[in-house]
Formats: sequence, C-alpha cells, structure tokens
Amino acid sequence: MYNPHNVTTAAEPTVKKRRRGETRQKLLDAALPVFARSGFERATVDEIVREAGFSKGAFYVHFDAKEDLFWAMLEERIARQQESFLQSLDEKRTVEENIQALLTTIFAIFRRDQQWSALFMEFAAHASRNEKVRKRLASMYHNWRSFTVETLTEGRAMGRVRRDIDIEFVATVMIALIEGMLTQARLAPDVVRPEDAVGPLSQLIAGWIEA
Repeated sequence: MYNPHNVTTAAEPTVKKRRRGETRQKLLDAALPVFARSGFERATVDEIVREAGFSKGAFYVHFDAKEDLFWAMLEERIARQQESFLQSLDEKRTVEENIQALLTTIFAIFRRDQQWSALFMEFAAHASRNEKVRKRLASMYHNWRSFTVETLTEGRAMGRVRRDIDIEFVATVMIALIEGMLTQARLAPDVVRPEDAVGPLSQLIAGWIEA
C-alpha cells in the first residue's frame, strides 16, 4: 500500500521502541566488562559507548550518568535472579530441599559471573563513601529481604514454616549467611567453596525454620 513519506505507519513506533530497547541493552551489556576492567570510579562513559559501538548521544538518551547505568544493571540483574530463585522452588519439596535448590541457584550464578561479583564489592565500598549510593544499595537489600519474607510467609501459610519465629529476622540472617559465604569465596576462593556448603547450610536453616 502506498505510504507518503510524511505518514507514519502503525508499525514504526513499535520498531523504534524495539531499537531503543536493543540500544539500551547493548549499553548495559557493554558496561560490565568496562567496569570490571577499569573499576567503577575510573570507568568513563566514553569507554562504555566505545565498547558498545555507539555515540555518547545514544548513551544520554537512556542514562543520565554511569551511576544510572549501574543501577539499571543492578535492577535488571535482581529481576533475573529473583525469577531464577522462584523457578528453583517447588511446593512439593521439603523445606530443606527447597533451600538446597535455592542455594544451588545462588552459588551457580556467583560462579558464572565473576566480573559482576568483583564489581559489586567495589560498588559496596563506593557506597561507604557516598550517602546517595548507600541509600540506593540499602534499598536493594530491602528488596531482597522483602522477597525472602514473602517466600517464608507463603511457606508458613502452607504449614511448612514455624509460627514462633520472627520472619523478618530470619530473612535478615539468611541473607547475612549467604552474603558472608560469598564474600569469603571472593576473598579466599581456595579455602571457601560455596558449593560445598549447600548441604550443611540447607540443614542448618531448615532445622531452624521448618515446622
């Protein structure tokens, strides 16, 4: 069908939206190796766009600064991880079996993405010097606790989780145990292997919370 140049077809906005999404994703994908190579504070927008093959103008269409890009990376990663965690759970399993499946998923993600692991430690250090960053990172941990609390609450409703424990406290301790294990594995990989702790850690947590 004839379409004058000054007439926009219905498909064009969809194509433009898809292309914008692809550009944004390529910038996110390019940022991780740049951050890992140069460090978060030393990495520049110029390096990121060069890695992605775009102009700085394309970057600023999607992000105000490299900090905004990092938060977008973090939010995207959290969303993917939470989806993976949900998929690892099965109401037909025991509490211990579900914890074991969850820990296996968490530690497998850690092993697959060593660049991200190193970057996250650096950004956590950055948060100790920057109040704005600290608040954003604290918000991320709040989301992790909320996710854990919701999962435990559902388990309690099914009669799997004890009613005489403080679920908020349990969620905080579970995150601390997992984060502590991962931190030790980052700093002393020859001594601490999270995979070896899946069984004992699952038994420990299940023994504490299972009804």
